[in-house]
Amino acid sequence: MHDPVTSFVVSVFSAPSAALIMAGAILALAIGLIFHSGHFEFGPLKDDLQRRADLLAELRGSDPQQAFAEAFPTLDKRLGGAAYPTLELGWATYRGQLAETADGRLASSIHAADAFEHADGPARTLEWWANLLVAIGLVITFMGIVAALTEAVDAMQRQGGAGMQTALMGLLAVAATKFWTSIAGVLGSIVLRLVARRRRKAIEAYEAHFFALLDGCVRFAPPEKVMLEQLAVLARIEAALASAPKVQPAAPGLA
Repeated sequence: MHDPVTSFVVSVFSAPSAALIMAGAILALAIGLIFHSGHFEFGPLKDDLQRRADLLAELRGSDPQQAFAEAFPTLDKRLGGAAYPTLELGWATYRGQLAETADGRLASSIHAADAFEHADGPARTLEWWANLLVAIGLVITFMGIVAALTEAVDAMQRQGGAGMQTALMGLLAVAATKFWTSIAGVLGSIVLRLVARRRRKAIEAYEAHFFALLDGCVRFAPPEKVMLEQLAVLARIEAALASAPKVQPAAPGLA
């Protein structure tokens, strides 16, 4: 008699096709994860980035910075509304860096890429599942080997020394099929990582396009640049004062 866990494992893996069915289930899970992530994570993020880029692209004209400043109240509501969490938080950070200039335009002390964190959530989700699929495949493989060893020991005990060779041959034949789950786990992991890499590259391209449009709508004014401009203004003021004619003080009147 075996313990309940061992008996359950043996009953599950006693069928020759059990490991192949589980391997197919692992591959089906990988494909399902790709479609699920694409529909609920990658798709909404891509659409949100494209929507934001389209809003800024509509401002193209002779002076996009002036158009952006004039339409900022409306754009702020549309860019800061309900959106992908990373983009919503990034816009709040970037918006806090905007300041109005003397000519009515907006200036920022940082680039858009520095305010927005990289939105690679969909890719990281697939990579997490890729690691898990390998672990699942290995666990199922070891469970199958345990079942095969248990069946081989039982066969040896029933048949004695005469059936030892037959039991060992059966053990090797059954154990070989159990490795299909590990192979399926590795294949599923590779597919998920390839899809994750491709989607990360796509998101980076969408982000770069959006950030370029956003940087083109504001004036970049880092603290160092502002300080140099102020020093240049002070130098011109000093030069103007030095070149101005000196006014002689009036002579005091005679008492």
